[in-house]
Amino acid sequence: MRSPFENGADMMPPLPQLQTPRLLLRPLVEQDAEAVFAYCSNPNVSRYTLWEPHRSLDDALAYIRDYAFPKYELGVPEPFAITLKEEGDRVIGTVGAFWVSEANRCMEIAYAIAEPYWGQGLVAEAARAVRDFVFETYSVERLQCRCKAENAPSARVMEKLGMTREGTLRASLYHRDRFWDMHYYSLLRSEWERLR
Repeated sequence: MRSPFENGADMMPPLPQLQTPRLLLRPLVEQDAEAVFAYCSNPNVSRYTLWEPHRSLDDALAYIRDYAFPKYELGVPEPFAITLKEEGDRVIGTVGAFWVSEANRCMEIAYAIAEPYWGQGLVAEAARAVRDFVFETYSVERLQCRCKAENAPSARVMEKLGMTREGTLRASLYHRDRFWDMHYYSLLRSEWERLR
């Protein structure tokens, strides 16, 4: 069986920190719970997500302990905390990639950011760093992303990553008492190599 990592290893080293001109991406820690709760409790942030707004600090702690930490132990690069270098170590969002199908060498990228930071290109900057990390580190052939059709800002992020819109699956998701059309985007390894 082929290793999931580009270097042929069976185990992923601890998740590194990734840097961009404005951002530092790092693994979440329990001390981030308050900052995570601050943006995850905002219904505007979760409007198009598949997760519900956090109702208490316990929800944020559960996300870190029960979702993030197990992903890190499995070598999955998701979620990275997004922090602004000029603002210190406070988490303003998350970004990462998870396996859709390891056998088919396909990962999916996901992201969310606090409302005061919308429209500044920060999600695209963070997602670009994760995109490059995934292709450099994992044996991935396809990186995909999806969003609810109404979520135009998310679709723009995917386009900035060099992804191709493959199509729309109509009424493919039943969530929050209604059906949603979902846009699907992808980037293949050969396409990413041409972007480098």
